[in-house]
Amino acid sequence: MARGATLTALVCLLLVSGLVGPVVGTAMADSGGAAADGLDDAAHPSTDDATGPTASDQVVGTEVDQLIESAMADHDVAGASVAVVEGEELVHAEGYGDADAATGTPVDPNETSFMVGSVGKLMVWTAVMQGVENGDLELDEPVGTYLENYSVEGEDEVTLEHLGTHTPGYEDRLQGLFVESYDEADDWEAKLERELPAQVRPPGETVAYSNHGTGLAALVVQEALDEPFEEYVEREIFDPLAMEGATIEQPVPDDRGPVSQGHAPTEDGFETDDPVIVGVPPAGSMSATATDMGNFAVAALQDGAFEDERVLESESAEAMLEQRATNHPDVGGVGYGYMLGERGGEEIAWHTGGTEYFNTLFALFPEHDVALYVSFNTAGSGTGLADVLDGFIEQRFDDEAGEDLEPDPATADRADAYEGEYRSTGFQTTPEKLVGLADAYTVSVTDEGYLELGSPLIGGETRWVELEPGVFAPDPDEDDATFTSSVVIEDGTLYTDAPAAPYEAVSWYERATVQLGLAVVALGAVLSTLLVWPISAYRNRGWGRMRTHLTRPRLALLAGAGLLVAFVVGLLANGVGDPNQFVYGYTPWLRLTLALLLGLPLAALAALAFVGLEWYRVIAARNLEASSTTPVGLAYLTALSLALLAFVWQLWYWNLLTAATF
Repeated sequence: MARGATLTALVCLLLVSGLVGPVVGTAMADSGGAAADGLDDAAHPSTDDATGPTASDQVVGTEVDQLIESAMADHDVAGASVAVVEGEELVHAEGYGDADAATGTPVDPNETSFMVGSVGKLMVWTAVMQGVENGDLELDEPVGTYLENYSVEGEDEVTLEHLGTHTPGYEDRLQGLFVESYDEADDWEAKLERELPAQVRPPGETVAYSNHGTGLAALVVQEALDEPFEEYVEREIFDPLAMEGATIEQPVPDDRGPVSQGHAPTEDGFETDDPVIVGVPPAGSMSATATDMGNFAVAALQDGAFEDERVLESESAEAMLEQRATNHPDVGGVGYGYMLGERGGEEIAWHTGGTEYFNTLFALFPEHDVALYVSFNTAGSGTGLADVLDGFIEQRFDDEAGEDLEPDPATADRADAYEGEYRSTGFQTTPEKLVGLADAYTVSVTDEGYLELGSPLIGGETRWVELEPGVFAPDPDEDDATFTSSVVIEDGTLYTDAPAAPYEAVSWYERATVQLGLAVVALGAVLSTLLVWPISAYRNRGWGRMRTHLTRPRLALLAGAGLLVAFVVGLLANGVGDPNQFVYGYTPWLRLTLALLLGLPLAALAALAFVGLEWYRVIAARNLEASSTTPVGLAYLTALSLALLAFVWQLWYWNLLTAATF
C-alpha cells in the first residue's frame, strides 16, 4: 500500500470512525525470529552466556510466546519485538515474525529496531529530570526563561512541570506531526515554534495529551544545555544504558543495525513500507530494539541505576512514578511523563506509542519490580497490545480482575445524568475539531443497570458496571480490549484515564448524527438547484427564455451551488493528486480549494436578502402572486436559502471557514 494512500486512509478513519483500522488480511507471519534469552554480557549484562536461560526464564518465555503469538494471529501482525524485565534482569527478549515480510527477514530482538513512537517521550522526561538534578533546569520555572532564541504562546506561564504532566493547556494538533522529507524534520525547532497549538485552557487545569508540549520540553533541554537534543540523549541516556540500537535520528544511522519495515495486512499477506518521518522528532521518532528497551526498563525499575551506571538519582526516578496530575480522583493520572493507574488489580506506570505502522507498549509494575515492552510493526494492531497486557497480568500476578461485578439496577434510575453524547475537548480552534466526530462516546444505560459506551458513528458498544455513583469499571465479561480502565461521568463531563482530555456532553444539535444528517440535507437541497431549475425553466419557458428564469435569488443560490461543486471537485482532485498533504500540510492548490468556502457566506447572505425582498413584496401586497415566482417556487427559494445558511453555520462551527489558513 502506498504511503500516501495509507496515511490518507488513516486520517479519514480518524475523522469518520475513530482510531480503529479495518482488518483486511488473515495471513500472519510465522512467529519465532531470533531468540535472545542468552544475550551478550557486554551490552546486556542481565543474562548468563555460560549457563543460558534459567528454568524460570524459560517459563516466562513460554508464557509470553503464547500471548504474542495469539495476539499476532488475532490482529494480523507481521512482526513483534518483546522484552520482559524482573528486577535487575532482562529475563526474556524475543523477536517474532518478520521485520520485512517482503524478504522474509525475521525480527531479531538484539538487532532489529522498531519505531517506538511516543514511548520515546520517556527519554525527554528523563532528560528534563537530569537537567533538574544538574541545576540547569527547574520544573516550576516558566519555559520562556530558557528560550532566548524562540518565542511560543504561554511561555511566561507554562512550566516544565506542566509539560511533563500534559497540563500546559495546549489543544491537540495532528497535521504536521509527520512530514515528507528529512529536511523538514531537521528544522524541527522552527517548525515547533511555528506550529505550536493554541493554548485553550489555563496551565495546570486539565490533563490533555500534547505531542507538541513534549517537543517544547525537548527544546527547553536543548536550549538550556546548549547542545542538540539528539546528541544529549545519546550521551546521557543511550550510552550509559547500553542502548546500542536506539536513536532519535531520522533516518536511522547504518551503525544502529536494521530497522523493521512497516506492514499493512492484505488478503494475500502484508504490504511493506518505510517508517514515517516524524516532524517533531523528540515527540516520536525514536527507534530501538527489544533489548534496548529492556535496559531502559531496568533503569526505570531500579531507581535510575543500570549495572554500574546511573542515569537518574533515586529521588528523581521515584518522583517520575508519583502521581502529579489527574482529571478526576477516580481515573488514572500522570506522573512525570508516565501514565499511572490500575490494571487488573495491579498498579501500573505505562506509555504507549503509535505511528502509521507501529504500535508499542512500555509498562512498569513497580510493586513487583517487573516490566513489559511489546512493539508490533503492523497497522491496526493497537488493540492487540491491550490483549497482551491483560494476558500478561493474568499470567504473572494471578489476576483477579475477572471477579464478578454485577450491575446495580439503581444505575438505571440515574440514567438521565449519564446518557448522551460526549465529545473530546482535545481539538477546539482548528478544522481538526472534526476529529471530535470520531473521538466521542455515546452513553446509554440498560434496564439491568449496565452503562454502554459506543462510537456515535460506528457503534461497537462496551459495557461498564457502576462501582459508586458516576464511577464505572469494565464489565469483566467484555471481550473488547481497551486501555481505559475506568470511566467517570460527573456534571456533564466524561473522564477516562490519562492522558485523554475530558469529554464534554454536547447538545442535541451538536451530535454527530445530527451534524452529518444536516450536512447531507443542506448539501442535497442546494445542489438540487442544478437539476430542478434547468428542468423547470425548460418546461415552463423553453431554452430560449432561460435568462428570464435566472432571477437574483436564484443567481445567488446558484453561485453557492457552484462554489460547492467547485470545492468538491477541487477536494477530490487534491486527494488524488497529492493525498499526503492532508497529513503533512496543505499545498497551495488545496488552500485555494478551501478558500472557495469563504464565498459561501456571501452567497448565503445575498440569497437571504433577495428572498427577503420577495417576501416583502408578498407581504406588502398581501398576495402570494406578487413574488417573481410561484408560491411553490417561493417556498423552494426560502428552503434553499435556509439550507445554505445552515451549511455555512456548520462550516463556522467546525472551523472550516478558516481552513485555508491552517
